[in-house]
Amino acid sequence: MADASENGFRFERKYHITDVPFGEVEHWVRQSPAGFREIHSTRTINNIYLDTPGLDSYFENVGGLAERTKLRIRWYGALLGPIAKPVLEFKIKRGMVGTKDSHPLAPFRLEPGFSIADLEKAVRDSVLPPDVRAALEDVEPAMINRYHRKYFLSADGTYRVTLDWGLEFYRVDRHDTRFTCPNRLPDSTVMELKYAGEVAELDERITNFFPFRVTRMSKYVTGMEAVEG
Repeated sequence: MADASENGFRFERKYHITDVPFGEVEHWVRQSPAGFREIHSTRTINNIYLDTPGLDSYFENVGGLAERTKLRIRWYGALLGPIAKPVLEFKIKRGMVGTKDSHPLAPFRLEPGFSIADLEKAVRDSVLPPDVRAALEDVEPAMINRYHRKYFLSADGTYRVTLDWGLEFYRVDRHDTRFTCPNRLPDSTVMELKYAGEVAELDERITNFFPFRVTRMSKYVTGMEAVEG
């Protein structure tokens, strides 16, 4: 696995907003004194989260462990069908900052009946460093989620904001995942303010402008609690 410092650590402030419509949240972002403008096109993001059978990653997140790593497979577009460019991501958290270490995976299909065997085949067909393969030996699919995302960049290029909405969560059966009856959070918007780790002091004009509270919100933890009750 590559040294995370090569990828650049950054700060992330997260806001889980449930009492303001998505359009109004977006309006606040666009009216910010930081001059946020939309970059990229809106994407639909899909993730398969991987965890140990004992859910070590879940409990590390719930416990707020300062140094922790989450594993997920990410792709964009349709949830089901052929996945041409899946990416394995190690999302690494070190105190207040985080980074990602990413590795392309071989294409595979996601469809009703998906099992751990399908994922194991994709891993076998992928070109991965030995330490990454070793890390994957101890994990299995735990939960699938998807959501829509918009991207914004401040006028000076220092700050990024992402807005996620339409969150859906699917329970994974290690032998036969059916993708029926997803758990949804229709009234939730997750806003993340992101900036590089070398930014010495956060511009208070930005944080004081938003009428939202910073929260601890892990989509993985939220999804696991939704699908497992």
